Order: sequence, then C-alpha cells, then structure tokens
Amino acid sequence: MSGARLVVGVAGTALAPEERDFLRDRRPFGVLLFERNLESAAQAAALVEEIRATCDLAPLLFVDQEGGRVDRIGPLLGLAFPSASELAEKGMHRVHEGAWLMGRAARMLGFDVDFAPCLDLSQPGTGAIVLAGRCYGFHAEDVVVAGSVFLHGLARAGVASCVKHFPGLGRGPVDSHGELPVVDAHDVDLMVTDVAPFTRLARDSDGVMVGHAAYPGFTGDETPASLSPRIHAILRERIGWGGVVYSDDLGMGALGGLSLSDRVSAAARAGCDVLVVSEGLAEAAVAAERLEAEGLSESPEALGRIGALRRRCADLPRTRFGPEAWDALRAEVRAWLDELARPRVPRDPDAGFGF
Repeated sequence: MSGARLVVGVAGTALAPEERDFLRDRRPFGVLLFERNLESAAQAAALVEEIRATCDLAPLLFVDQEGGRVDRIGPLLGLAFPSASELAEKGMHRVHEGAWLMGRAARMLGFDVDFAPCLDLSQPGTGAIVLAGRCYGFHAEDVVVAGSVFLHGLARAGVASCVKHFPGLGRGPVDSHGELPVVDAHDVDLMVTDVAPFTRLARDSDGVMVGHAAYPGFTGDETPASLSPRIHAILRERIGWGGVVYSDDLGMGALGGLSLSDRVSAAARAGCDVLVVSEGLAEAAVAAERLEAEGLSESPEALGRIGALRRRCADLPRTRFGPEAWDALRAEVRAWLDELARPRVPRDPDAGFGF
C-alpha cells in the first residue's frame, strides 16, 4: 500500500483508465475532489461511488467546502453558500446552520471529510486581504467561538472536519498558492494569537492541516511549516494533538524549488501523517515510490492515526443521494439564504419584553 499516506486528485468528471489503475494499485488514503470534478449533483455522486469501487479498501472522499470563495458544493445546488466572514457577521447561529447545511449536502454526495474550517485570523493588510472572506474574525476568541460552532454543525451532519492552516496564515503577506509567505512575528506573540484557536479547538476536530508559510520566530529560519519538524513539535508536544496531521497541498507555489517527491518526503519526515497531492498522478506515483524506498510509507504511528480516522468515518451516518432528497435539500438551503438576505429588524428598547 505505497499510497496509504496520500490524498490525491483526479483530472475530470469520471475516472480515466490510468486513474482507476492508480487507485487500485496504490490504494491511497483519500481522493480530494475539486470544481473541475463536479459538474452536477448526480455526476458527483456517481464519481464518488466509482472511486469507492476501485479497490477493496475504499479511499475516503475529501472536499474543500468553506463557502464564499471556496464553495465546491453550492454550484451543484444552483446556489452559493456565504463565506465564513459573512456568516460570522450574521451571528454564530448562522455559522452553525451553514456548516450543518453544507455538511448535509457533502454527506449526501458521499464525501467523508471537509477540509474546514479555517482558524486563521483576519489580520488587517494580510489575512484580511490574502484570505479575504475565509476568516471568522480578527480576534482569536471570536475565531474560537465560530470555529467551535462550525465543527459542531459538520459533526451533526455526519462529516469529519479538519482545522487549518496551522500555525495560522493570518499574518501571511502573500498567498501560499503562489509563493512562500514569511510571517514576521515573535513566538510568544504567535502562541497567544494565531496559534490560540488551534490550541482550543484541535481536540474538537478530526484533523489538523499544516500550512506552507515560514515562521522564523518559531524555527529560526524560513523552512515552510509543513516541512518543519519544529512546527510539528509545537502541534504534537505543546498543544498535545494526537490525531491525524495533513500537509496543505504539496503542489503549491510556496514550496517552489523542490520536486514533488522531495516535498512529499520532507513533509512526511517533518511529521505530516497524510500528504496531499491534488494534481498529477504520475508524479504522485513517483512520490509514493519515494516514500516506500525511504521506509516512510508504512510508518506505524502515521498509519495508526490514519486507521483511527478511517474507522471513525466508517461509523458516520450518511443519507444516500437521490434526486428527490437533493431537491428537498436545495429548497431548504434556498429558504435559508432568503432568510439570511432579509434585513434584521432592531428591537424597540421601549417595547418591553411582553411578559
């Protein structure tokens, strides 16, 4: 099982023969689906089932579903889920409702894990711009409350969660999809602000994703967090997280200068249990062979945590996809969005409480 620590992507709306061969032969832990893979609800549900049927140990199905800029499922409903910041402005009960509705739609399509919520802080000039709409607020306590109710909504829907992007991308001056953000902050300052939501909420989630920014205040150099044993030690030892740790997508531009197999190997050695490689199965196969050659593909600690998450996901409830059930959920989401759009009527302070 040389792919047992990988989450991979596929190219289109159905599996190509070589993709089916990869899934059957490599048996990756999971498959992450993107907008390019999701054409309609019926097609998405069929693709999920096709992926599950490729091998005897079915991969878990992953999705990035946050709402706003990162909304894979809303278009399948013909609707758009609000962003994290928009829901936070409406109140914490709206954050919970959004997570519950997005989770129900994801679960009905067959997804097991949502790579959400973001616990990054909306820092003025950096996170508020680079992560526009994806953050629940600037203050750590606000993010903790919103993240907590989001996690509860996902769990209620039967979807596993993953908090991201440890130790926090809110101070990152550039987008890690394109280049390496270098966070200029002292380690004590980072612990009481950016890291605080992860300290509080990691144990309520099913996984933690480590981002690709550099934190010289923690590490003394510009090694990306995903590849840094020192950052992983903070997560494992200081915070005490004992569950699955994911790398952010290892194809991102922040890790430029390294081959994909170098990135995968370095992330595994640093402490990532699951290596996310969303594009290029040929390169993923080379990376899987590299892990196997270096004795990293069968890490007992990583596979133990991965196995525990797989068992948890197997126990989660699921509503099977069907056109009538999907249409009913669409109507429910549309009614909820209409309710959100109505202006809030301020209470008259002189009206009394009506006892």
